[in-house]
Formats: sequence, structure tokens, C-alpha cells
Amino acid sequence: MKTEIHNIKKRMVLWMTAILIACYIVPGDMPVSAAVKYHLSRTNTSLYAGDTETLALLPLSPKQEKKIVWSSSKKKIVTVSKGRITAKKAGKAIITAKFSGKTYQCKVTVKKPKEVYIEVPTPIEADAPASGNQLYQNDVSQQMTAAAYWYKKTDTSDTVLMTQEEIAVQNSLNMKSTAIGMNDLKNIEIQYNSENIKQALVNELMSDVRETRIGSRDTIYRNGTALDASAIDAWFSEMKANIENAKTSEADTKKYGICVKRADLWMAPANDAVGWSATDPDSEFINSALNVNEPVLINFTTADGKYYNVTTVNCSGWVEADHFAICITKEEWLNQWDLSGDSVLVVVGSHIALEQSNLAPNTSALDLYLGTQLPLAPKDAMPANIAERLPWYSYTVYIPTRGDDGMMKKELALISSHHEVSIGFPEMTQKNILDIAFSCLGDRYGWGGMLGAMDCSLYVRNIYRCFGLEIPRNTTWQEEMPSYRLDLSSMDSKTKHEAISKLPPGTLLLFPGHVMMYLGMDNDKLYVISDLGSLVESDGELEVKSIYSVCMNSLDVRRRNGNTWLDEMTWAVCPFQKAE
Repeated sequence: MKTEIHNIKKRMVLWMTAILIACYIVPGDMPVSAAVKYHLSRTNTSLYAGDTETLALLPLSPKQEKKIVWSSSKKKIVTVSKGRITAKKAGKAIITAKFSGKTYQCKVTVKKPKEVYIEVPTPIEADAPASGNQLYQNDVSQQMTAAAYWYKKTDTSDTVLMTQEEIAVQNSLNMKSTAIGMNDLKNIEIQYNSENIKQALVNELMSDVRETRIGSRDTIYRNGTALDASAIDAWFSEMKANIENAKTSEADTKKYGICVKRADLWMAPANDAVGWSATDPDSEFINSALNVNEPVLINFTTADGKYYNVTTVNCSGWVEADHFAICITKEEWLNQWDLSGDSVLVVVGSHIALEQSNLAPNTSALDLYLGTQLPLAPKDAMPANIAERLPWYSYTVYIPTRGDDGMMKKELALISSHHEVSIGFPEMTQKNILDIAFSCLGDRYGWGGMLGAMDCSLYVRNIYRCFGLEIPRNTTWQEEMPSYRLDLSSMDSKTKHEAISKLPPGTLLLFPGHVMMYLGMDNDKLYVISDLGSLVESDGELEVKSIYSVCMNSLDVRRRNGNTWLDEMTWAVCPFQKAE
């Protein structure tokens, strides 16, 4: 009798287990929480006849996506295949995705082809030559060179992607990450042994720069003059002595510094253009560049007083001392650059040059580049005149300057109201991101930030800095950001195309050595904007073109090895989406 009762209980347990398992298995044999909800990537969209767009049911695995049944309510207006919708003619239709007994819908409005995204003085066909004598990549039209062409493709262009509170949280995550080379300047210990750092800097100069960077080269070019091996050794001996002869202490204090003039950041204490040939366009010792009012911690001063070794938010290196001023206290330092709300003016265009002045030599013709942040002067602190100018129709800002003693002095300056600036950090939206990115279209490329320019990683870094978001400096670190990351390296080109087409504009796309910003899709081609050195057109001979400018192009362009940029793509990183 006991055995029979035991068997009945055992069968009941097995039945209950089977029922529970059945309740938690979804199509595709993928166990998920009962709280998971599916949704279409878009529920409303507007297209022009001839345009395409890809819809996705989220979150599904590639195996589950194959089980979706797609349909269109009006195939003469919109067709759909595996989520890819194609607008045929003007009208309205509903795209339906059926999955696991449920339906999900997206309303589609198709506009007439004659409607254009932007206004231009004269209507231009997509394949017409550019007005004037501007040249573009062979599958780029003039209309495409305006930010509005891209953000008007989405009905979420004005949606706030990150609030200032969320940006502050992301900045904290970035600073705490050990993989992306960022420095939390506010919380770095400033008491240190400068004798130890002296030896570390000497080792870095002679090992990382002399032995590794230059290596066994018989000749390099310093400011266009050839140096043979013996001249190279003599030059490095001079720099080494400039470090070794500096005064140090076992109990030293790092100084709080502010950039007063756009500064190059070098691998060695020398402001020289170093090239591998007489015509090398890149200065090989450049690490980065800093804008006016960027903060640093000053770690070391050379014996001649001409160079500082500094730590910035996202890297370290050598700078010219007269490009920086020292703050007496941490409070003074923070008040100058740690800004928020309406107290900050942000340069959101490519470049501003302050007006020349005989009365204000420290700010006369000062260059302010993309991403520069300056404190606005309170109205009750504004004088009647600034360098004999009445502050009408201008913004009054505090510019940091360097006194004869090397200490910081704040000087008032005017920025005319027509310049591309924002009072307070602008809202991070797709529209604003692309407007800022396109403000630099055609600007020259500068390796590491040389020549008052930007390279690919500094370009995207400064775009996001306009919103108060601090991201890493180089492509290797940007790839490792603690935000949404998508590994594209193992995908074939078709799968990459589909995956990238679903990403929001503003996402960073990377292959080794280059980063670009995704814009969107047009005629089934994927487009990006970036600050680049060279490329090969998408068709024709394998001819490498030296671009050295901020430009937009499709991912069909090629590298010198013949592979397309799409083929080479390895990562997608979205700075404004949380890590999964």
C-alpha cells in the first residue's frame, strides 16, 4: 500500500514539473521570464517612395526571427520581406508581424517622390553634379550633405536619448572602467613622489618612444630636416637631460591646471613635427589635443620650465607650459571648468575665433574649437564695456588666461550671438548629434589633433563632449566603452548590413584604426560621417585617395586591401545606450 501511494505521489510530481516547464518554454525552445514583452522597433514611420527601412521584433534571437510572418495591408503601397519594408507609392499601409500567436503592427506613411527632405535654392537630382565645384564620393548627392536629410528619416529625431542625470551616471561608469584609459581628475590623489615619476618619464621616453616608436629607423625628419641615427640619439639625450635635471621631491604636490590656448599633447617634451619622410603629413609624436578651458593635473615640469607632463580626462603626455595656467586651489579650478545648467556656454560648431583686440591681447583672435565649454558671466558681474565694446548681441564669458607668474587669471570676452553655441548643454537627440557632426563637414583632418584639427576619434569624442558626455580618446578605448556594444567581427557582410541598419543614428562604428558615426540607410546603402585620412571609391580602380577631411560616405567604399568598409567592420558602440 505504501509503495502504491509513493508511486502516485511520484507521478504527480512529474506531471506538475511537466506543466511548469510547458509554461516557461516559448517558440524556438528559448526559456525566458514570463515578464518578457516583444515589441516592434518602430510602430510609426514615414518614407518617400523608393525608400527602404528594416523593422525588427525585439528582443528575439536570429533563430526566432525566422518564425515571424510578415505581411502588408496594401502591397501596392508598401511591401515587406523578412522585416525589410519598401515604399512603392504615396499612401498609407500597415505592416504586421505575427509571432507566437500574437500580432505587432507598424503604421507606414509613404510620401510622393517629389517631396524632398531639405530645402535647396535649386532642385537637384540625386545624381546631378554639385553646385559650384564641390566634389563628393560617387554615391553621395548634395542633399545628403545636410544633417536634416538623415534625421528627417526618423520620427524620433527629437527624442531625448540621455538626460543630464543619465549622462552624469554614464560619465561615472566611464571613469571607473579600467579598460578605457579615462581619469577621474576630481578624485586623483595629488600628493606624490616626483622623484619616482621622473624616473618613470625617463624610462617612457627612452623605451616607449625611442626604442619602440622610432625603433631601428636610420632616418627620421624633425621639422622637415633629416636626422640620422646619431642625431636622433643626441636629440633624445637632450630631452632626457631636460627631465633628469628637473627639481623633484619625495613629498610633492600635483598642480591644478587649465588650458588657456589649444594645446597639442605629445609623447615627448618637444613641440616638433616628427615624420617618417620629408612629406609625411602626420606628426608621429602627437597623442591628442586639448581645447581652451580643459582641465589637467600637472605632474612634472622640465628643467627648462618649457614643458609640463599632464594627466587629462582621457590620456597623459607632454604639453607646452605657456599653453596652461595654474589654479591656486582646487575650488578655483573646479569653478572654472566643472559647469552645469545655464552657467555654461558650449561651442557646438566647428570653430570660433574671437575678434582681434589691441586692448585684450590674451583673448585676441583666440581659437575655440568644437566641444569647448566656458563659464558664462552672471549679468550682475558684467561691466558696461569689455575692451571698449558694449556687450550687446553677444555672450559674455570668462576666458582662462595665464599671468606672468603662470597662474590663472579670468578675463571677460565676448562671443557674437551668430556663432554656433549652446547656452547650457544641448539636449542629446539624434537631430542635435547630427547637426553638430555636420557642422565640421569638409574640415581638415589632423592626426592626433595636430594643426588645430581633429582625427577620427577626437572628432567623435568632441561631438559627444558638446552634450557633457566624456568618452575615451582613441579607437581602442572607444571600442571598450561600458555602454551598448555589438560585436560585428564574426558576421558576414549581409548580416552586418542588416545589424547596422537597425542601429540608431549617432552610433559609433569601428574597424581597427578608424571610428565613424552611423547616419542611416539610403537606397539600401549604409552611410557614415567621419574624420578620415584615405579611402578607395566603391567601384573602379583600386586607387587610394588622400581625403584628410571630415566627410560622409557609404560603407561600400574600400580600403587599400580591396575590402569594403562594411567587410572590415568589427564593432558598433552606442554611447547613449546602456550596456546589455
